[in-house]
Amino acid sequence: MSNEWLAMTMLFTMVAGIFVGVPVSFTLTFLALIFGLLGLGITVFDLTYLNLLGGLSNEVLMSIPMFILMGYVAERAGLVENLFDSLKQVLSGIPGNLYIVVICIAVLISLATGVVGASVTLLGIMAAPSMIKQGYDAKLSAGVIAGGGSLIMIPPSIPLIVMAPTMNLNIIDVYAAAIGPGLAIAFMYLLYVIFLIWKDPEVAPRVPAEEIIKIDYKLILLTLWHIVPLATLILVTLGSMLFGLATSTEAGAFGAFGALCLAAINRRLTLTNIQEALMKTTNTSAVVMLLAITSTIFGAVFASLGGDKIIVSVLTSMPIPGWAIVGAILVLCHILGWPFEWPVVVLVFLPIFLPVLIDTGVDLIWFAAALGVILQTAYLTPPVALTGYYLKQVVPSWDLKLIFKAMMPFMYIQVICVVILFITPGLATWLPNYLAEQRKNIVQEVLDDDVKGQEVDFLGVLGQ
Repeated sequence: MSNEWLAMTMLFTMVAGIFVGVPVSFTLTFLALIFGLLGLGITVFDLTYLNLLGGLSNEVLMSIPMFILMGYVAERAGLVENLFDSLKQVLSGIPGNLYIVVICIAVLISLATGVVGASVTLLGIMAAPSMIKQGYDAKLSAGVIAGGGSLIMIPPSIPLIVMAPTMNLNIIDVYAAAIGPGLAIAFMYLLYVIFLIWKDPEVAPRVPAEEIIKIDYKLILLTLWHIVPLATLILVTLGSMLFGLATSTEAGAFGAFGALCLAAINRRLTLTNIQEALMKTTNTSAVVMLLAITSTIFGAVFASLGGDKIIVSVLTSMPIPGWAIVGAILVLCHILGWPFEWPVVVLVFLPIFLPVLIDTGVDLIWFAAALGVILQTAYLTPPVALTGYYLKQVVPSWDLKLIFKAMMPFMYIQVICVVILFITPGLATWLPNYLAEQRKNIVQEVLDDDVKGQEVDFLGVLGQ
């Protein structure tokens, strides 16, 4: 059997093993070693060793535990709950105020956590009791919470951190590309909810006149007191990365430290909260890092056997344009997201598709943003929509079938966003291009200053 066929057999065996239920990391490692020995001989161990070192020395992956810790600490710091209560009072006179508050809070939570389970759980605990009490439509309420909690592509998104080195992209550019589509989805959520309220006011009964909170300067100051610390933490953490003032690891470390400080100010920095945050951070980081390393080894063996060349030749030989190939890959990633978690899609399958994407000439930064949206849709697509199960755990009174039906319109909105990205790619690429131009100008100014300084020194020498 030729090496190319060995590679394809290894790929199909890997997919079958994962579907059967064998742990992904062990499947990747053993298949890479076994098929590598058959095709490459003993050199597969050298290849494994070099890729193991390369994976462990990746500085971008070092930021994963920092951002995860930041998210879990912020979740327990009480910042979001206080802000939710304040905004609920400020908007109490607006129809559907809870829907609007949940979507706005969901964006802030995504900016602070980047973990779907934490976002959905927190939103469900905060908002669901108030929605049920005010007689809000259960289906729309579940959809708003599930849709808002699935906004994992808004930085500091953990999937994007993993995606950047996998695609050999700058994490700053990937983050910048994701901001536009992420905020656009949240805005479309708002438009959809407002339209439904206008069409049928019964889905969001108005607050009785006597319960409407009068807005005064005290309420405004209280709201600012709740929003400024969290907003400052987010702006400083992400801003330092986007403007090149800090690496992703440095920004993540600062974010984690800032979250700890805010938790201490809110008197939530207890030993129990710290232990829970550290344990969850360790578990999540270990799973992602182990899969990142083993998938790198699997990908290296697969490419060495020539498997990537077969996939490229098959897809590029099809009589369809490049944009259709890119669309087909996104659809396939969406389907793969049903049975598999996002780390498997990003770390195992994306490297296999990457040579095809490069051959089509697609902007990889744009594709990273589009794939980020696709990964979100998997969380909202039954039957394996994890968001639904997270929400069911915190709101047991809502039937799981109702939750699944409620999520579908919000999944369609995200699909519409992907279509918009095809039509208007600038939604994802304008900010990375702008930041790249600014960095280029700064470097040029520094070089010009150095040249001027050298000219001055040279003239000084001539004067002597």
